[in-house]
Amino acid sequence: MVKVYMDGLLFFEGGRELRIVAYDVSRTSAVVHSDGLGLLPIHFYITFDGFITVGKSRLEWRYRDDVGVVFERWLDIPQCKMFDNGQGAIHDR
Repeated sequence: MVKVYMDGLLFFEGGRELRIVAYDVSRTSAVVHSDGLGLLPIHFYITFDGFITVGKSRLEWRYRDDVGVVFERWLDIPQCKMFDNGQGAIHDR
């Protein structure tokens, strides 16, 4: 059996970001692997699509560099395009 995986980014308060690989991803949970995981808070965020959507996540279980994640809710991050009008002011397009 071949496992289907997704690349993503796990991040949390303090500015730390970790590249992850997620297996068994559903709307409510996933199994996540990251080499050299180190300390991990109970609550953190995960994105699989470059911050278009972000999952507010909770640590369910951990074994070495693998963690079980529960997605508490999904946040839609508005993608606003900005530009400089030449006068030092930045406006929405």
